[in-house]
Amino acid sequence: MTSTVVPAASSAVPPTPLTERGRRTREALVAAARRVFAERGYAGTRMQDVAAEAGVSHGTVYTWFANKDELLREVAHGIVGEVFAAAREPRDAPDDPYQRLLAANVRFLVGYRRHARMLAVVEEAASTDPGWDGLLDDLRQTYVERTRRSLGRLREDGLVAADLDPQVAAPALTGMVETFARRTAATTGSPAEHAEQITRLWARAVGLAVPDPAPDPTAP
Repeated sequence: MTSTVVPAASSAVPPTPLTERGRRTREALVAAARRVFAERGYAGTRMQDVAAEAGVSHGTVYTWFANKDELLREVAHGIVGEVFAAAREPRDAPDDPYQRLLAANVRFLVGYRRHARMLAVVEEAASTDPGWDGLLDDLRQTYVERTRRSLGRLREDGLVAADLDPQVAAPALTGMVETFARRTAATTGSPAEHAEQITRLWARAVGLAVPDPAPDPTAP
């Protein structure tokens, strides 16, 4: 995985919490910042808004964070960790490659929807400071690399088209899923239903066997 690049911190390094009370205060500030950023966006968030949300003085926020970029960095790193955890393949993943792909797409769509608002805030920050692009690039590169390895194994096992180039297919297919996730994050459709259709498109594109759809119990 590439190293995350975000705007450089100021020379005023936030102190490390040395007490339980300090740790709780800092965690409360990060949680409050996440709520405020989600509600107001990057441009609309001010340090005093975070202080008010956390129920602390304005000066307390500056004790721990020099500016809102440092706050957003802390929030964003937590989200990245959550997204990585959600995307990690569990030990009990299905053996069947199609079902394994379907489960992975469900995890991705669910995780993206859960964090869509804050990912949009980071994209907003990146529109004014390209340094934030590195955070999103990390997520994308990890997703692409995992897919590239998976497609390579499937090709070696003869389960997809022999002429498939994983280096090309991986960014193309993951880009399709990410774009779909971003554009449908605010919809009420089921991620599982969406993942089923996306997985069929993906499987057909690479030549992976697609199972017959389950019979409709309501059909005459």
